[in-house]
Amino acid sequence: MLTFGLFSVVFSLWITGRMLKIDQERYTFFVTRNFIRFLYQLAIKVVQSNIDVSLRILGFRPVESTFITIPMPYKDDVAKVLYANAITLTPGSSSIALSDDTLLVHTISNQGAEDLANNDMLNIMPKQYAITEIEVDPV
Repeated sequence: MLTFGLFSVVFSLWITGRMLKIDQERYTFFVTRNFIRFLYQLAIKVVQSNIDVSLRILGFRPVESTFITIPMPYKDDVAKVLYANAITLTPGSSSIALSDDTLLVHTISNQGAEDLANNDMLNIMPKQYAITEIEVDPV
């Protein structure tokens, strides 16, 4: 019983130390007109994707599962996470792996992969983030 108690105290101290280190990292995030416009456009894309996925589930459109590797156009960590989560929020696509310079995405259709390759999601992102040069290659 004392060993488990000692283990839980040491584990709690270790977790607390890690949390204090992470809490000191700050990210600046401002809600601007561009961000509100982004949320509106993202909501439209979510509704459109819901309809598309529903039609695919019901059999009116084919399911063509595919992976695509997208070069990460952002250097800022907040922008990277916002971009990857925006892709995942739209039904029919899911961000699988995020690295410093690429994002692996699974889509339920080739059309979804083509839209991502044509910077469909990138075009609605808030303009407050700096973009690097990008090229998209399907896997």
